[in-house]
Amino acid sequence: MRIVLLAILFACAGPAAAQLVPGDWEFVSSTTSTVLPKPQTSTVRQCISQAQAEDPASFTTRSQPLDCTNKPGEKSGNTYTWTITCPKLGMTGTGRASFAGKTLDSEMRMTMVSDGKKMELRSITKGRYLGPCGTK
Repeated sequence: MRIVLLAILFACAGPAAAQLVPGDWEFVSSTTSTVLPKPQTSTVRQCISQAQAEDPASFTTRSQPLDCTNKPGEKSGNTYTWTITCPKLGMTGTGRASFAGKTLDSEMRMTMVSDGKKMELRSITKGRYLGPCGTK
């Protein structure tokens, strides 16, 4: 379950990439839920090309895990929103990402029903620019 959730969360982090500085980025995510014994934390590094930074569709239209669909929402200033639906998991959610220069902050909330119980997840991601791709 943890791997599935991380895959979904990182697949959805993309909508804010349109305003990121191209280069090597580090994203640290922490996921909390009443069904998790403690917060789950992971770190991912990603090289964001100039083309990816200029084209948010390169992130939002890529293959989603488990038939999840990511729908871009509004862009207001330096903030993007989106919704996600994962029919096979019975999971839906919303997200928001804000950027300021070489940093990114995002939050995503997901809800699903499993064995008749409602489960809510909250993921906070902090991103930071590390430099040109391949230098660290």
